[in-house]
Amino acid sequence: MPQTLLAVMSVAAILMIGNVLIICHELGHYLAARANGLVAERFTIGVGPNLFRLKDHRGTVWSLSTLPVGGFVAFAGERDRSRAGGYAALRPTARMMIILAGPAANMLVAIGLYACILAGRGETTLLPIATTIAAGSPAARAGLKQGDLIVAADGAPIVTFADLGAFLKARPDQTVDLRIDRQGAQLDLKPRLEARHSNDHDIGYLGIEAHTQGYRQLGLGQILLLAPARAWTVLSLTVTGIFSAVTTGQGAGQFTGMIGVAHLAGEAAASGPIQLLALTALLSVNLALMNLLPIPVLDGGAFLFCLFEWIAGRPASARVQELATRTGVAAIAGLFALSTFHDLAGFGLFQWLPK
Repeated sequence: MPQTLLAVMSVAAILMIGNVLIICHELGHYLAARANGLVAERFTIGVGPNLFRLKDHRGTVWSLSTLPVGGFVAFAGERDRSRAGGYAALRPTARMMIILAGPAANMLVAIGLYACILAGRGETTLLPIATTIAAGSPAARAGLKQGDLIVAADGAPIVTFADLGAFLKARPDQTVDLRIDRQGAQLDLKPRLEARHSNDHDIGYLGIEAHTQGYRQLGLGQILLLAPARAWTVLSLTVTGIFSAVTTGQGAGQFTGMIGVAHLAGEAAASGPIQLLALTALLSVNLALMNLLPIPVLDGGAFLFCLFEWIAGRPASARVQELATRTGVAAIAGLFALSTFHDLAGFGLFQWLPK
């Protein structure tokens, strides 16, 4: 693909993904505020002069700005505790609920996207195709050949290699009836399994390995269980990676900034809708996690201030909040600059510098 076209797709894809995720994040804050009786003053998409604005019957101004980059929701009395019915006048637990609703919305988006991927493509799995056959094994003696697809065992359908493994392990020293698909032709083989000792009991041994990946279709119940598990796995791996990078430095080079993410978005868009959905789900999880960092300008920092107020019975002093906010802004600016430098270095922009 030409680099110019990839660059255009990268910009378009990251704008689309970023705006969708930020709008969902802000909608989480908005809906949680509504649940606590708080009315938003503004819900803005993008930055710059307004292209469109509408005021609803609750008094919330919904607006679309010129530059489609990000968005925000603003509440009355965000810093004025004396304003009755304002955000700052809410009890700390209500504010904590509103704060956490943004990251929670991003996690729900990720779960929904993983559910769409699982419904459309299925789950990645090993197929019951004989990739390797051990010499002298029951499979070899029965005539099983490399590339044979095992479609049934004793009349029960076999969909994955795990299905086959569970079937075989339960039948040591037994003869089994395997239905084989060999280049479109159906045939039956009857190997007699050997017994192998494992974990204090015998299991059936056929003597094949499988390395061919494919997809298996899932039912609605399986999708509803696997989609949250997939989102949680991504979240756990990301947290583990960040902890490892901070404490040991291992894996620090794998983190990317906005430029790198935009490049990945362009490649995902060019690869197809499944890849774009998968990247969007990954970024949604990362956006939720990033906002939970204990930095005052992010949701995590705001949550800590509310938690302190709830426990201490009083808010942190204005000086402490101002100092923490400035420190947080500096930390985010530093992380942004560092990640941008890392991305540019990865694209070879600084190769001309003397070594």
